[in-house]
Amino acid sequence: MTTLTSEKTPRTEEREATATGGPNAPAASGSTGSARSAGAGRREEPAKREAAWLIVAAREIAVKIRDRGFLLSTVATLAVILGAVGLQVYLASTAGKITVAAVASEGDVLVRQAEALADQADQDVEISVREEASADAVREAVRAGDVDAGLLRTPEGWALLGDTGNDSTAATWLGAAVQSSAMEANATSAGTDMGALTKGATLQHTLLSPDETPESVVRMATYFFGFLFYLAAVLLGVSLATSIVEEKQNRIVEIIASSIRLRDLLVGKIVGSTTLALAQMVAFTAAAAIGLVATGETGTLGQVTAGLGWFLVYYVVGIAVLACVFAAAGAIATRTEDIQSTTTPVNALVAVVFVVGITVTGTVQSVLSFVPLTSTITMPARIIAGDTAWWEPAASLIVSLAAAALIVLASERVYRRALMQTGRKLSFRQALRLED
Repeated sequence: MTTLTSEKTPRTEEREATATGGPNAPAASGSTGSARSAGAGRREEPAKREAAWLIVAAREIAVKIRDRGFLLSTVATLAVILGAVGLQVYLASTAGKITVAAVASEGDVLVRQAEALADQADQDVEISVREEASADAVREAVRAGDVDAGLLRTPEGWALLGDTGNDSTAATWLGAAVQSSAMEANATSAGTDMGALTKGATLQHTLLSPDETPESVVRMATYFFGFLFYLAAVLLGVSLATSIVEEKQNRIVEIIASSIRLRDLLVGKIVGSTTLALAQMVAFTAAAAIGLVATGETGTLGQVTAGLGWFLVYYVVGIAVLACVFAAAGAIATRTEDIQSTTTPVNALVAVVFVVGITVTGTVQSVLSFVPLTSTITMPARIIAGDTAWWEPAASLIVSLAAAALIVLASERVYRRALMQTGRKLSFRQALRLED
């Protein structure tokens, strides 16, 4: 039978001696358990530090979603997007509808001929006649705004009446109908027919790149990307900078700094703010997509889907960088009154990115699609236009991530060094010169 002994190896004795305070330490009850608890606490401390930024991020999100200004700005932007879609639907439904006043039975033939010409040209135009008893009644209907235009026969032919301006659609198709009717009458008088008279006068529409996205869709998507990026950056930046300077002014940050590292505080704020900004953007793009589907523009939605996905990726990178810069701008301020002056350079940069992003075209747009921040707008626009090779979006994103890393490191240094300085407002250069 094997006998179990309580003999200890020299290594075991050394470990126990270290845990109890040394080889000659008294073997008091519970001393070994206390040492183990202390060791466990030391092991848990790095894990707690790593989780600190998650706590800050969760707090940032919880505070923001209860903030009235954040909620109002989100609702207002959604209303603007839905309103723009509704306006587009209304304009589309009325753009091709024209009501023309004419003396009874005189304009019917011309109106039908105008619509036929528009159909031949693949134009969605609907022209209706409002019959009036006399020429004076036609003029009165035009002056009152009851109709879009008036049509009267004159000794020289026909006259198209407008009140304060010309209706270009009515002028185009009714004018073409008048010319066609006159040519037919003249051809009959000359002893010929319209076929012989109009031989070779047909104009056909041919698209050289029918599979590419129309320029109007690309332009609309570019404005949409630029507007939302600018709006989100400004609202996020001012709110974040104000939050940081308020904590600094009220000395709350000194209490927080005694519990967690300033780097963890910054990371938590950036993650929380960026997460909320992304959630906002997903809601905005979903509203726009629903609007396109509701208006029957599913083809347009399919054309912009790829660019929209890339925009969200670039948006996260750009907003995270700007959030870090705005956080640094808040850290160098000492009072809320300083926020305007410390954030002005960043706001100016965002405005330049917005204006340049929505206006450039051609080679300049291609170059700027590889420049950080401007690529947030220009690269998705190029993707929608089908103007990129397969590797260009990935290469542009890598450049943006590399630049983002450098900007975040510099902003983090400014934030960490300026946050505890409460004596005076600093500049970015002065904050970089401070020591930790």
